[in-house]
Amino acid sequence: MGPSMPGPGFELPAPGARAEWLAVQRAGYLSEPCSALERVASLQALLDQLLQGGQPLDDLGVALGALLAEMYGELWRSEAVEQTLDALLPSVLEAGRGHLNDRISVLALRSRMHLRFGRRAEGMALLAPISRLAEGSEDPLIRAHRARTLGHAQAALQDWALAITHLREAQALAAEAGDGGRWVDMLITIAVAHRQLGEPEAELAALREGAELAETQRRWAAALNGWTGVAEACLQRQDLAAAQQAFERGQRCLQQAGGSAERLLKEQLAVQARLHAARGEYQPAIALMQEVLVQTRRWSMSRQLQHRMRQLVPWLAQAGRADEALALLEEAHGLALEELREAGRRDTAERLRQAELAQARSEQARSETHARELALKNRALEQALALQRELQAELLEAGKLASLGHLLAGMAHELNTPLGTALTAVSTAADTSRALAQQLGERGPSSRSRVLAELRHCEDGAELARRNVEQALRLVQAYQATGQAPDQARSLQLDTLVRAAWERAISPGSPLQLDLEAHLQLHTLAEPLSEVLVQLFHNAERHAYPAGQAGRVQVRAWRVGARVHLQVCDQGAGIPPELLPRVFDPYVSSQFGRGRSGLGLFIAQAAVSQRLGGRLRVQSEPRRGCCFELDWPVTD
Repeated sequence: MGPSMPGPGFELPAPGARAEWLAVQRAGYLSEPCSALERVASLQALLDQLLQGGQPLDDLGVALGALLAEMYGELWRSEAVEQTLDALLPSVLEAGRGHLNDRISVLALRSRMHLRFGRRAEGMALLAPISRLAEGSEDPLIRAHRARTLGHAQAALQDWALAITHLREAQALAAEAGDGGRWVDMLITIAVAHRQLGEPEAELAALREGAELAETQRRWAAALNGWTGVAEACLQRQDLAAAQQAFERGQRCLQQAGGSAERLLKEQLAVQARLHAARGEYQPAIALMQEVLVQTRRWSMSRQLQHRMRQLVPWLAQAGRADEALALLEEAHGLALEELREAGRRDTAERLRQAELAQARSEQARSETHARELALKNRALEQALALQRELQAELLEAGKLASLGHLLAGMAHELNTPLGTALTAVSTAADTSRALAQQLGERGPSSRSRVLAELRHCEDGAELARRNVEQALRLVQAYQATGQAPDQARSLQLDTLVRAAWERAISPGSPLQLDLEAHLQLHTLAEPLSEVLVQLFHNAERHAYPAGQAGRVQVRAWRVGARVHLQVCDQGAGIPPELLPRVFDPYVSSQFGRGRSGLGLFIAQAAVSQRLGGRLRVQSEPRRGCCFELDWPVTD
């Protein structure tokens, strides 16, 4: 990053000794700021090592980088300052590393560098995080950084009076904090602000204040820069004696600064050239200014280069070198035009960025509005759905109560006949027994044939009662809920299971025939599947064809991936349209009250969904039969 390399024999401090080493470097720099020239290489080497892992710097790393950036600023190496700050920003902004003073120092310097080089949007963008960090702080140093950044921002906006106010506030706060940093540089900006306000005396006073303060702090490079500014201002006022005096003080500072003032030498040469020109000594003035141009092309901004070119042009003309003067003037104009173009490109890019930002914000606002509308609609739909479910639950309860009423009526009707017959038979047998006993008791022995006849009547009555009671018990068993615990899955041959269920379900001697295409080997629950098939076969026998009529029931099965599909179809009467939507509901039957409970398909559907984990569907048209299809998952 930096141009310097550590001296021979330099070794990076061990991790445990870095904090102490950094404190020594800071103290040495603050006591002799120009020693930054010898210190930056070792600090840069350590920072490079810390950045190699690609991870955010820790607090010590941020403190190291902040000190290094300040030292590069002491040496007027602006490109190294910016590179250092850019390496620190991810740790400071994204990871939130660094102590508060170091973080705000890094952000403030980065903002000022952006503003110095005309990147106003980038510099202004950092004001928000700086203000957030400084908000509510009573630390004068933190407040000083914030005030200084605001001062430079106001200068970029050409609000010169407010810029002076903020910078003077920063100067006072830094003095209160006792910080030994480079606050003296603010006086150059204060002087520029006074010049823009048309206050030459205040400008000159600020320049002198800065130069003398820098000398006091032994910041010889900053003092040199201050005295060259004083000399330039005096030359502008044609006070050659004062300008010469300021130039000589700058020379002494240059000798003290040594190599740390390398990049400021051109400013001292420019003052010397202007002094020669003011005395009419154009040849030495031209030679010195041409050297200034060489160094300015190397280190300075285009605006400074244009300024020095325009200073040189009249001297060339006075020396009779008009062609050189014209060529130099054209070059200066070309640089100015390119700078305007670059400024236009930056302005266009910034306007485009602002337009894109505005568009993004507009899109976000529309998206948020749309999201709110969708949320309102979703809430309304959820409320409607909840109401619908509530109504469905109420209807279901009402339907269950209605079905229960039908069930009870049907049960009473179904049970009334066998129980009534049994009661009549039992009553008749009891009467016959009492009559026989009376005859035997009152009249004496009766004929053997008569007694046997009476006993046969009693036996017939008891047999009739037994059959009807058994029928009543069968009816009661048909109304009981059937729910067996699921058995374990096992391997089975599907066609064998289907035939066994057929034999269980279909009455002996039934004219119905089974057409079977289900040659699959499965690993599944046999008991619930058999129960489902029995109920479907019962349904076909009882509802598809009239009693005693021949018919066919087709069973076909196939496998798709991990699911088995099985169809049970007939060509019988079909399901009445009014019953089709409710065919799987409990107690729904076209023959309810005639020995049918209406639970068969309900039991089948419950077994498929709850025990097999599948689905049962039906398709039917009147007089064209009906087809049940179930599918369920199986394992290999």
